[in-house]
Amino acid sequence: MRTVASFVSGALALLALLAAVPLLWLSTHIVDEDGYVEFSSTLAKDTELQQAFSAYLTDELSARGVIPAALKTPAAAALSQTVERTSNEAGFIEAWEETQRSSHRQAFADPMPKTLGLDVSPMAAFVAKQAGRDLPVAIAVPKHLVVPVVTDASDREMVDRVEQSTTLGRIAGIVAVVAAVVCVALAQRTSTAVAWLGGGTLAVAGLLWVTSGPVSQNILDHTEAPSEFARTLQKLLVDRAASSLDAWLVVLAILGGIVTVAGLVGRAVTGRRTV
Repeated sequence: MRTVASFVSGALALLALLAAVPLLWLSTHIVDEDGYVEFSSTLAKDTELQQAFSAYLTDELSARGVIPAALKTPAAAALSQTVERTSNEAGFIEAWEETQRSSHRQAFADPMPKTLGLDVSPMAAFVAKQAGRDLPVAIAVPKHLVVPVVTDASDREMVDRVEQSTTLGRIAGIVAVVAAVVCVALAQRTSTAVAWLGGGTLAVAGLLWVTSGPVSQNILDHTEAPSEFARTLQKLLVDRAASSLDAWLVVLAILGGIVTVAGLVGRAVTGRRTV
């Protein structure tokens, strides 16, 4: 009976771990405001995002009449060069982080807005000021230059569900730890239970690694993109998320390997003593 209870507890621990890892990643990297800003700040240096942003900024300012039609081509070149040149400067990165912090607060506001967007005014103002030095006219950026990112109702509901990951992740983590302790405590051979849990942890890391790619692609396939800039941002965020989660999984796999080896060594030692 104890062996069966130990096995069930171990299986429950691994299932809870399978849920806890992605949920806790969402909690620390998406739901937490500071964690999200830190996670997304690296995008400011991404060439693909810079190109998409400069193209959006040129088209939007031209459509609003801020940039005269005759200056659209030289303005596009100046803005593109400025974004590339200043992307590593503190002013540009701070403006991007301000934009991300604002968008995060909007996304998790109660009630949630019908349209989630990025207010890129801080970045646009910084870039326009720098680019104005190479143009015969100054570029006046509107105070609120918002790029719609999520407009579909089902996508907004998904954001709302993500907010629950903090509570669910903590519950899953506690269940995983308690169940693992019970598994070891009830096992006839502690070393065998430890080795089994370690091997199971390796399996969990492998399963999450295999499924993270298809899940990421599925998110992109079923998320509306109101503009090319929004699509680029969504793609880069999902790609970064997958890479960040993979880094967690590497650590989890290493820990699982260490626990497995410890259990096998313990089994070998206790086996010799028995003989």
